[in-house]
Amino acid sequence: MSVKATCSLLLLQGLILAMANTVNYSGSAAGETQFASKLYGQVAKSEPGRNIVLSPSSIRTGLALAYLGAEGKTADELKQGLGLEGADKTEVAQKFAQLLTKGHGDQDGPKLKYANRIYVAQRFQLAQAYQELVGKNFAAAAENVNFTQNADAAKRINSWVEEQTHQEIKNLIAADSLDEDTAAILVNAIYFKADWQNSFPDYATFSRDFVNHGGQKVSVDTMSHEDYFRFGELPQLKAKALELPYKGTDIVFLIILPQEEQGLASVEEKLRVLDLIEISSQLSRRKVQVQLPKFKFEFDVPLQPVLEELGIKKLFAPDADFSSLLRESHPLRISEVKHKAIIEVNEKGTTASGATFLKAQVESLLIGEEVFEFTADHPFFFAIKDTQSTYFLGHVSQL
Repeated sequence: MSVKATCSLLLLQGLILAMANTVNYSGSAAGETQFASKLYGQVAKSEPGRNIVLSPSSIRTGLALAYLGAEGKTADELKQGLGLEGADKTEVAQKFAQLLTKGHGDQDGPKLKYANRIYVAQRFQLAQAYQELVGKNFAAAAENVNFTQNADAAKRINSWVEEQTHQEIKNLIAADSLDEDTAAILVNAIYFKADWQNSFPDYATFSRDFVNHGGQKVSVDTMSHEDYFRFGELPQLKAKALELPYKGTDIVFLIILPQEEQGLASVEEKLRVLDLIEISSQLSRRKVQVQLPKFKFEFDVPLQPVLEELGIKKLFAPDADFSSLLRESHPLRISEVKHKAIIEVNEKGTTASGATFLKAQVESLLIGEEVFEFTADHPFFFAIKDTQSTYFLGHVSQL
């Protein structure tokens, strides 16, 4: 290969969202929220009829790994696009490192696992400063790989991702994505599973109608449960909202259900300029009869077109500047950004859990108390969030 040839970096994210997912690792809530809103808005607009689940914060972390090795206009564009203004590289790395302190995996509670790894071509070495920065703050181990043996290299990378996601994310990278021009691959993987705080009883699951995007009616297994939840009407969105909490964490599953059967696109367009945390503040504890379909789906998407729409373009260009990434400077550019996710929702929270959670809380039904209905029988939006940050976004368009 000519010294002047441009080598390529592949940036990949693999995650398993067994019921909810991850914690915020951005130092700037405003920057994270703005990036998440813009990213999701672009993806949802381009995929109105497809089920979506993605982690803007996972994607942002992967791009932050690239940012730490970038210089010049490439670094400036990434910094602005990711909402990282006002901090130097060390401060950025330290803020993202907060995620690793929040991971947990005790037997009875939710399990969170977050991992980064950098695969480097055998003829290259990471710059010492870069390796120290990502090793200390992202726990990103680096290892050399012979990318010319692309099948073996892909198998090695995919095996690591499968291990980190408990065999849920498979074949993240194709062998034909790797060749002699591949300089490095930056990968992050997230695994999380949790049970509902208030499980849906198995005996209350029946086949019910769901109206897909486009109007087709299908019969799907639908869970049913009556309990106290945070609920509210959202006149500004022409929708209802409900939060389902998880056991052992303050993360919740927020559902925004349009009043109109085919109103999801309109709701998501309005959500682009609204704060989900503000929406949650409008909810209050009510007794609600919930009907929610069981679902499991996989979503993967190439992100270059989406990121370019957000103004993050320079990293893909032949003159991209990643001069701080390798020990000996070589022309590098990002050739691919790929994101893959899986979500499964059922009565217990996740099929990966063998335990059954029985609610021990006693609630008395007040005489005359109004019971609200929340029947998710048509396309709806969901978010995985806590009281401060939003971590995952998606929508169910068809079942």
